[in-house]
Parts: sequence; C-alpha cells; structure tokens
Amino acid sequence: MEWSKTKTIFILAFLILDIYLAYEYFQLRGESNYAVIQEATIEEKLDAEGIEYKNELPQDIGKGYYITAKSKDFTLEEISNLKNQTMVVSNSNLPIDSFRTLNMELKDPFPLPEVNVKSKINQFLRENIIGGELYHYWYTDEKTNSIICIQQYKNQNIFQSKEDHIAMVIFYLNEDREIFAYEQSMLEDINEVEEKETAISPLKALEALYNKNFLKSNSKIEDIEYGFYTHIPLTNQQILAPIWHIIVENEQKEREDYYVNALEGDVLLLTE
Repeated sequence: MEWSKTKTIFILAFLILDIYLAYEYFQLRGESNYAVIQEATIEEKLDAEGIEYKNELPQDIGKGYYITAKSKDFTLEEISNLKNQTMVVSNSNLPIDSFRTLNMELKDPFPLPEVNVKSKINQFLRENIIGGELYHYWYTDEKTNSIICIQQYKNQNIFQSKEDHIAMVIFYLNEDREIFAYEQSMLEDINEVEEKETAISPLKALEALYNKNFLKSNSKIEDIEYGFYTHIPLTNQQILAPIWHIIVENEQKEREDYYVNALEGDVLLLTE
C-alpha cells in the first residue's frame, strides 16, 4: 500500500516537472523566434549594405514649419547704387523699371585667392551684392566654372536648383579664376506658417531614402543639413517646405542630392 502511494507521488512529481520543462522550452523558443523575425534597425540595414554615414548626425530640430515668400523685384535705383558694375539686358527696348533676375557684369574682374575662397566670396557678397549679407557660399560647380551662393533664412539654407533659382547668386569665373559676371535672385517678405509640427530626425530621413531604394550599396552619406526647399518654383509667391538635404557619394564617386520633407518624410526630388 505504501509503495503504491510512493509510486503515485513520483509519477505526479515527474508529470509536474515535465509540464514545467515543456512550458520553459516553448517560452524560450517563442522568444527566440521573436528575436529572429524582429526587423533590423536602419543602422543595421545601412551597415549591411556598406552605406557609410557620419557617426554624429545633426541634432533633431524639434518643431518644423513651412515658410512663404515673395520673389523680389530689383529696382533701377537699387541697381544704380552698385559700383563698378553694369547690367546686361536682353532687349534694351523693353520699358522695364524692375527686374526679378539680375544679370550683371563687373567692369574689373575680381580675382579669387587659392585659399580661403569661401570667406572671400562671403566678403564679396556683403560688399558688392544687393542684400549680400543674406547669402553665403554653397559650392563650386567645376563643370560650368561657376560658384553658387544661396540665400538663408534664420541661418538655414533655402535650397534650390540652378535652373530655377529663386534666391541665389551665381558667380561666373574666367580662365584666371576671376569673377567677371553674376546672376542674382532674392526672396523677401518671408513668413512662417503658424502651424508647426514635430520634424523627423536625420536618421528617419535616411530611412526614407533607403526604403525608396535611393541609397545604393557601398555609397557614402557626405552631409545632412536642415533647410527649406520648393521643388515647384512659382512665378512670384513661393511656398517652401522644411527639408533635410542629404548629399550622397555613390559607388562611382558621383554626387547625388536628395531632399526629404522634414514633416511628411517624403522624398521631394533627386538631382544629379
């Protein structure tokens, strides 16, 4: 009788132990499967594709907002105050007293130094260009032998293409690296749209490019910068979105510029 009770106790004990071990097994297996199916982070995806980027991305900007602006009409009075410059007019018979884009030639070409070109350009802007303090050096276009400067709003760049420039100064250089002419456009009456929203992070902007297959394997993120941009310039009134401007060097060492809406996360435009 005692042996029968003892045997029953052992059977129950082993049954409880088996149930416990089975429970632990399936719990560990479930956790393991979850870890396997868990999606890789964007950092892991970029690393797996050999896509390099700066370890220190720009800080989150917090709230972002659209801005509106008006294209400036330069007056003859403003132009007449420019020293040692002459305006090039395509048709002198037109009765025009204001100009949305200035085409100017320097009477004496301005030489650029081999070093500190950016600071020299910024100085030339302040001293010789209408509202020159609003612009700053952006990049040098080796193909066209020109220097591109863009307008800023609250220290943020107003990005744009050369073809549709709305707030840009393009300096043209001769073979001796001298500025001999330039084009200018400007935005004025800039206002912030009252409704402000939380902007996506620079890393989220990279993820948007990756998900749209714009970031190719073995490419390199050269720079990420916050600013404003419109991919559909209008005749006069402009609406500019807050964006992350991302410069990518692809595997062929070619530069690619991308713009990601900082509020919506949409890729606005790709230019080569």
